[in-house]
Amino acid sequence: MMWKLAFPFLAALLAVGFGQDTEGGLDVKPNDPDVQTALKVAIDGYNKASSDIYLYKVMKVIRVQRKMVEGYMYTLTVEIARTVCKKGSMAQSCPVFINPDRAKVSII
Repeated sequence: MMWKLAFPFLAALLAVGFGQDTEGGLDVKPNDPDVQTALKVAIDGYNKASSDIYLYKVMKVIRVQRKMVEGYMYTLTVEIARTVCKKGSMAQSCPVFINPDRAKVSII
């Protein structure tokens, strides 16, 4: 009976001890290969769902958190910017708009 009470407390203590928020997630470095994959999937999904004719790209990673929920779930806080490339473009490099009337930066 004592172990049934001690285990949840111990699990919470270990999570805090290793820097994991039991409600949120563990902070992860943006250069982690899995984070890079998640960023690509996220921006591709954003571009696909956006009604804008221009593509967006990640300019800055502000925060990344990872939580274990039947696999990893990432929470990404990033700054994105509108590029000069239109959807369907095969360009390898897409610079962002410099003109303030066309530039659009968002934090998502």
